[in-house]
Amino acid sequence: MGDTSVLIMIVSAAAIIFFVKFGLLRGIDSIANSMSWSAKARGQVTGYATSVPELVCLVSAGLAGVWEAGLWNIASSNIINSGLMLCAILFYRQFRDLLNVRFIDEIGFAALAVLLPILLMHFGMDHEWYLIPLLLGFFVIYRLVDHKVNQGPADSESEKAAAEPAAGSLPYGIILGISALIAIIIAGMFLGEATADVVEKMGVSPEAAGWILGVVTSIPEMVSFFAIYAASRRAGKSGGLSDTQEALDNLTGSNMANVSIVYPLGLAAYLLGKLIQGG
Repeated sequence: MGDTSVLIMIVSAAAIIFFVKFGLLRGIDSIANSMSWSAKARGQVTGYATSVPELVCLVSAGLAGVWEAGLWNIASSNIINSGLMLCAILFYRQFRDLLNVRFIDEIGFAALAVLLPILLMHFGMDHEWYLIPLLLGFFVIYRLVDHKVNQGPADSESEKAAAEPAAGSLPYGIILGISALIAIIIAGMFLGEATADVVEKMGVSPEAAGWILGVVTSIPEMVSFFAIYAASRRAGKSGGLSDTQEALDNLTGSNMANVSIVYPLGLAAYLLGKLIQGG
């Protein structure tokens, strides 16, 4: 049974990665092109979308009785996301972009999203019901501050990109994105159950299982970070700030979505499940 659970874990995780990369992200890309989204808007929406695997894993793990594994998926994913972003910046030699004052709010919120779940687990506060409204409120604060402090790039490259004709299809993007979401949810259900079996029957600690899930669910972010800089280089726009703006908004959107949307929704499902089972 243990070997079967590990196989289901691997297959389910691979399916989630596939549907995120070739379904959800492509759907968003088509929508963004058809609606001429800015680099900032594209980065944020991509960040939210790449948090879908964490949402599915956390809810499934919580309902399966391994809340700690799901929460460590959130914590480890945010740490890994930040490391992958730094790797992409270093690889494309644009580390100096991070020193631009424009990006101070994205960097700050991305860092807070890394620290928050770790601190809550350290102090044993990670499954308290009052975190649900507090964390959702944290997301509202992030959006308000980001809107106030950072309106996104206003350079000539961004204006030129906005003036280019739309190349995507809105209906195609919506259909592809929704279809991918349904497939991700189904795969996530199998992943949550398999993770519970691995933790309970094979003696794997919830922390280790969470880190394994974190590595897997961070692959979509890795793909998107490197794809952003690669596309910028192909277009001859390396050296501008639009690519780092998009990548940073991807990182911050993903980390903040993990902490202040995925976490409270997963916690609500976990507490509700406990209440129903207890009743």
